[in-house]
Amino acid sequence: MRAAIVTGGATGLGRATVAALTAAGTACVIVGRRRERLDAAVAALAGRSGAAEVVAVAGDVTVAEDRARVVDACRERFGTVDVLVNNAATSVLAPLLDYPDDAWQHVLETNVTAGFSLAREVLPLMRDQRFGRIVNIASVYGSVALDNAHYEPVVAGETPGDRGPMREVAYAASKGAVVQLTRELAAAVGRWGITVNSVSPGMFPVEDAPIDPRVREQLAAATPLRRVGEPAELAAAVRFLCSEEASFVTGHNLVVDGGWSIW
Repeated sequence: MRAAIVTGGATGLGRATVAALTAAGTACVIVGRRRERLDAAVAALAGRSGAAEVVAVAGDVTVAEDRARVVDACRERFGTVDVLVNNAATSVLAPLLDYPDDAWQHVLETNVTAGFSLAREVLPLMRDQRFGRIVNIASVYGSVALDNAHYEPVVAGETPGDRGPMREVAYAASKGAVVQLTRELAAAVGRWGITVNSVSPGMFPVEDAPIDPRVREQLAAATPLRRVGEPAELAAAVRFLCSEEASFVTGHNLVVDGGWSIW
């Protein structure tokens, strides 16, 4: 049996990923800051016929001690760490010219630094067993820019005092960094039998990040498949990259966006 760590695994796309991995026989340690959400996820995922075990560890991925504790928990429970899915992420929306320095730092720490640090923590285990899968969750906004028109009126294109449009600049920068970090790690660790890939979701409404119905309609119209995505569709892509079948896929950014970024 394989064992995985999935950060941000209690809700949304992370929880869908855990459901897909455990259904395929991979036990999962899910990580998050809120104990009640972790417990709810474990309860919801438990008892499915043939599914592997789910264990919750409360922790903040930006804290070194918490990261080490998560890796130790997976190793103690399942013997090793075979898979790491860096899914935990955050974002801050603010007028461009008033974007806070502390928000920039926090987003980069959560979305990029924590993922690299966790990878560095598990890589010795993966190296020793000559097997490992690391999947970093990026975004289409790591390679294309956000068009405010798709999100009006929720994400305003103009703000009072001409402080620029509302933007998630730190999120976009962080996700671009995630894609390049994936390539860098893949090049470095392939010799150890470890693959590193990223997945870039398009528009996926989830319970902890709902989309205003007006915006949802606009996003669907701007997508070639004329709809937004279902979490299970992203989870299937992650599951593939974590599988034995993906043994010769590394350094790749798999875009799962219904065609959003092709036009």
